[in-house]
Amino acid sequence: MKKILVAKELKDLLAEHNNFIMRSDIAVFTAATNDDVLRMHRKEDADLIVTQLEMPGIKTEELFTIIKESEGLRDVSTIIICKDTLAHRERCKRCNANAVFTIPVDAALLQFKVQQFLNIAPRKSYRAALAVAIQGKFKDTPMPFFTENISSRGMLFRSGEPLSKGDGIFFSFFLPDGTHVSGYGEIARVDKPAADPEAFLYGIKFTNVDPGVQLAIEAVVEKIES
Repeated sequence: MKKILVAKELKDLLAEHNNFIMRSDIAVFTAATNDDVLRMHRKEDADLIVTQLEMPGIKTEELFTIIKESEGLRDVSTIIICKDTLAHRERCKRCNANAVFTIPVDAALLQFKVQQFLNIAPRKSYRAALAVAIQGKFKDTPMPFFTENISSRGMLFRSGEPLSKGDGIFFSFFLPDGTHVSGYGEIARVDKPAADPEAFLYGIKFTNVDPGVQLAIEAVVEKIES
């Protein structure tokens, strides 16, 4: 599980393309002030911090100094978003962040950089009919849903059916090249999209998928990516 600590106002920006932060292998924590960033990082040991230069609380330069000088906090990648001014660029230099983005932010490029820092499997949008069976639900009969995106380690699907985190599922669908994909997974994340309050988004972590199937998924992701 990778952990992202993000300034509260930036969370929607990370979710703008492909529901990136809905992945089952990512945990997202938000902070409204720099004091919250420091407190949450100490508690959760984040892998990546995505923040703004101008945040309430202690100065961002002071926050980054504390992080860099603490042996228990310094092992984290950092991204700062700031205004495109000379003064703000100079302040960011003093923070010595791993990456700096100026406003307006290219959301797709930001997400690419986040994936790069977290070193996680790429996931691409892919909408396909999906059959899901959950023991004790739907009378154990597979129900039709639709995938939202997919990687070799998991996928995201949308449904109006209320399911539970931790539910074990059997899934079955077809890749664009006709390859039949089936296997077992676990619901690792549940969310309700603000734009569609009647639906649920479920992040699935694959727990038992044939290695050949994983290779087929990887090939599809690479093809869509190119």
